[in-house]
Amino acid sequence: MTDGDEIAVRVGEVPPCARCGGAALLRVRFGHTWMNNAGRPVHGFREADLCRACDSGDTSADGLLALLSVARDIPLSRVADFGGHVVAWVEAVRQRGVDMGRLRGEERAHRLHGELP
Repeated sequence: MTDGDEIAVRVGEVPPCARCGGAALLRVRFGHTWMNNAGRPVHGFREADLCRACDSGDTSADGLLALLSVARDIPLSRVADFGGHVVAWVEAVRQRGVDMGRLRGEERAHRLHGELP
């Protein structure tokens, strides 16, 4: 899979949010490409969770959160609206970089608890 247009959406039995462990509303899987140390592209995928606790206030997620807060089941007449919100949110997620401060903090915590050497 590449950075193409394919987005897989998982609703229903969604695992807990990977960021906070709370209830995720949906999980998406989308193509992602990055450059390795040799400068060659590596094609793969990323997954992202939509979570009320983590994504509230994020303008790219607000429309999707609002739509999902009205009803868990999306009526057929709103499927295109739902899809548009998912695409907009995924494009925002796709552009995000790594929060190096948070990554270092998580690494320190894992080292402190003996989970990393």
